Amino acid sequence: MRIIKRFSKTHFGQRFIGFLFYFITSLICKSIRWKYLVENEKSNILKNDQEYIFCCWHNRLFLGPHLLPRNRIINALQSSHSDGMITSLAFEYLGMKVILGSSKKGGMQAFRNMVKCIQLGESVAITPDGPKGPKETVKEGIIKLAQITQKPIIPLVWSTNKYKAFNSWDNFVVPFPFSKGVYSFGNPIYVKKKINDEEIEKARKNLENEIKRLTKLVYDKTS
Repeated sequence: MRIIKRFSKTHFGQRFIGFLFYFITSLICKSIRWKYLVENEKSNILKNDQEYIFCCWHNRLFLGPHLLPRNRIINALQSSHSDGMITSLAFEYLGMKVILGSSKKGGMQAFRNMVKCIQLGESVAITPDGPKGPKETVKEGIIKLAQITQKPIIPLVWSTNKYKAFNSWDNFVVPFPFSKGVYSFGNPIYVKKKINDEEIEKARKNLENEIKRLTKLVYDKTS
């Protein structure tokens, strides 16, 4: 176990495990019989190349990146911890860019980099409750990013009828191969440019409730 841990912290080890993670998740994603759920025929993000702030819960990170649209440049925010580096490499194999940083390390620089990417016409992807929770609790960083850039937040949710939920802080979900799956993008959520702290908290809570609502919606479709 100690040898594996050391291996995962080496450059070669991270690249190997990152590719393995990408390979396994790709195979599982392609084996699932997916159905795309469109709410009220209003979701058209697959038909344009507008800049968006995509988000999904940390426990849906196993397949979330595979379900993002490929018709735009997407920058994924990831922790600079060794585990985050492995996931970052998997993102790169998917053709995504990576911005390293977290609330505890490099957070301000990462935030500035996300703003810059959006100003350049690119999109970003965030786990609003990551990297360490609390589970399914939106942090205000994504709200401030939408406020400053004036770009909409797009929730991404997915569920499968067969899966394993691990005993981690977020109950990380790994779907079984060849299961039935449903995924959906929520309608664009905008944040006003001039808002006070109370309104930021209200926007944060509204986003949190919306992702939970959408998650339950796709879960019910696969139950």
